[in-house]
Amino acid sequence: MIDAPLHVCLAGLDVVIFGAERTRVPVIFVEHGRGGCKEHCFDYCRELQMDGCIAITIDQRNHGARTVDPACNGGWSSSHATDMYGCLVGLAMDISLLIDLLPARLGIDVGRVGMTGVSMGGHATLLAMAYDSRIAVGAPLIGGGDYRHLMELRAQTNSVPFDDFSNYYPPGLDAMVRRYDPIHHAARFADRPLLLLNGEDDTLVQIDCNRRFYTAALPHYTDPTRLCLSAYPGIGHEAPPAMWQEARAWLNRWL
Repeated sequence: MIDAPLHVCLAGLDVVIFGAERTRVPVIFVEHGRGGCKEHCFDYCRELQMDGCIAITIDQRNHGARTVDPACNGGWSSSHATDMYGCLVGLAMDISLLIDLLPARLGIDVGRVGMTGVSMGGHATLLAMAYDSRIAVGAPLIGGGDYRHLMELRAQTNSVPFDDFSNYYPPGLDAMVRRYDPIHHAARFADRPLLLLNGEDDTLVQIDCNRRFYTAALPHYTDPTRLCLSAYPGIGHEAPPAMWQEARAWLNRWL
């Protein structure tokens, strides 16, 4: 039997912690996808708790209990790229802040920190790792490390003419992406164990976005076994049980 999760307010965030009573064990952040909420991560968190870890989840910005405008989480629009990226960068900052606050408020040891997430949570995992080097191990599911390329592909899918792309992906967003995105900071991942899991038939977050990031990151790994791109044939934008179990095993192996 596992203990019930702890709900605590940290810096105004509703933080749910599975295994909070433990000491000197890995801490793993788990994040949901676009349009989801932290409750969607509870099963993953319970499994990580059963593995002996502390698992933590929060709502991404403008999601779940933090929702301000649901329309901003919708499909393709003139503000889609900026709306989503703002939430992703904000989540990366939230996770970094929690790594500071967990020992300060609850005495939780953050000596070994990992992160995982699905879809938008996968993007957030990579952004958080680029933002904070204390996240030592990552296992993002159906995310991508090259945001501009993802938006280029999404624009093509939505029949946006090449000359109109800047109306959907303005220069200010491009500057922001260059400042934060993993593809532009691949050296920051050097030798941190990272497992990229994607469906080969995903038409929403195409595997090519992580193939490009993998190619950029690989030269910075002295041990190439620490970086893996795991492609699932015949899988679209979904995270089947086998994919999650591979991520779970990766986190347990390296943390």
